[in-house]
Amino acid sequence: MSKVFFLFIAGIFVGSAIYELSKRSKNKWQFTHMLESLVEKEADDIFVSSFSLRESQFMADLKTPD
Repeated sequence: MSKVFFLFIAGIFVGSAIYELSKRSKNKWQFTHMLESLVEKEADDIFVSSFSLRESQFMADLKTPD
């Protein structure tokens, strides 16, 4: 039940993002370009945050207790 609720909420956010992009774009090419930029930005943010978490865990594992 919680997965269905999460997917429902995520669908609302994705739908509203697409709706806003379609309102702001003047043609199909501009909409495609704006959507591509949004997806790339979000993917980069997710990668950077997961990499920084793994990097700090990796550095903690490398430290030897004195």
